[in-house]
Amino acid sequence: MKTFIHDIDEKKKLFYCIINRKKEAFYLSNRLAKTFFPILKTHQLVEFEVKNQVTKKFNGNLVKVYPVSYFREIIDLKPRRVLYDLNQLRKDMKKVLKQYKYFLFLDLEMSMPGYGETKFVPEIIQAGYVLSNKKGQVLADEGYYIKPKNDHAINKRTIKFLKLDEELFHNTAKSYKYFYEGLKEIINQFHPQIVVWGKNDIQALNFSYEINDVQPITKEKMFIDLLKLHKDYYNLQNDLGLFDAYKQYYQTDLLEQDHDARTDAVITKDVFDAFLASMK
Repeated sequence: MKTFIHDIDEKKKLFYCIINRKKEAFYLSNRLAKTFFPILKTHQLVEFEVKNQVTKKFNGNLVKVYPVSYFREIIDLKPRRVLYDLNQLRKDMKKVLKQYKYFLFLDLEMSMPGYGETKFVPEIIQAGYVLSNKKGQVLADEGYYIKPKNDHAINKRTIKFLKLDEELFHNTAKSYKYFYEGLKEIINQFHPQIVVWGKNDIQALNFSYEINDVQPITKEKMFIDLLKLHKDYYNLQNDLGLFDAYKQYYQTDLLEQDHDARTDAVITKDVFDAFLASMK
């Protein structure tokens, strides 16, 4: 719908519009409220989509509201100024992605806290990556285990969750230095955008620099969070799983997640390729 904002109640995460001569309440989720309340004002022209009307309780009072699914456009009228345009945002996103020459699709598997453990910092114990150019051609593809600095990182919970073959791990795990120097070489040679699914891998990398007392070789601007791109582009309210995204793009139910870093890196590239194709 396209209408004017009549009133705003930021504490209740509500804004009101006059629809068919009736004042209706529209509710923003926490995610939408955090993004849009800083720019929403009365008398703005807004275009947005809503879900079915529901009843919510505010200070003991029941109020009928329409949950907002997403905004299409937010416009100030005096003077006229477009504050938010979903179609333009999508065009800009596509333009930005087109400018990069190389992409490094990275997935990391981390250790988990032991049962009853309170103080815990996750360590990278497996890495998988696929390096490609902007045409999607694969230039490098590798996956391997990484020996943690803390021997207790390979605990029962980690083994169970990752379905870890302990003998294979201890016989083949490479040093953190091998991983660090390899990543550094790729970054220095290709200057790729590092594509990850969610923030966990970025956090794990930052932890790893501290744990191993080395200089960081990545910066925030070098990463593309493919999960966030999906949420912004498709206006998703909730997080989407990597394998769920793959199944939706490729229309298959045959794929099962096995928490293998190289497999997940390959799937991340497949989802990225499908995402780019959908933008066309």
